[in-house]
Amino acid sequence: MRDLTPSDKNEMIISDARSGSEILLYYRNPTTEEEVGYQANLFRKAGKKLKIAAFETRLKYGLKILTGFRDGDFGIDGRPIASDPASPHYREDWKALVARSAPDIVNTFAFAVFEGARVDTGMALEMAGDEDEPEGETEPDPPFARS
Repeated sequence: MRDLTPSDKNEMIISDARSGSEILLYYRNPTTEEEVGYQANLFRKAGKKLKIAAFETRLKYGLKILTGFRDGDFGIDGRPIASDPASPHYREDWKALVARSAPDIVNTFAFAVFEGARVDTGMALEMAGDEDEPEGETEPDPPFARS
């Protein structure tokens, strides 16, 4: 069930390949305006070219909705830090530290929140023409591009 009650304590676990740990992030639901802004900023026009700005967009909007992380999931010099002011490990600059030293985590998180919806029709898709080819008699796929 997707709870539609506004909350700043939604939770998401990110598997951190660099540390081999799981990081629990807390976040608020993005607003409609943030959803629109996120989508609008993924690509930018530069003259006649379209530039992909996914990393920067994910970092910017991920940080906007990030409200914290589990105490001790991040650390400095081997000591845990926290985003919760009630924790003895609290760092006021926690968000700047995460932005600077763990942008990969923020990017993964933002991708999951803003782009993570999946559609499952429950049906397998067949490529056009596959049903006419006898078992074992397939031709190689044509190249995606030709020069």
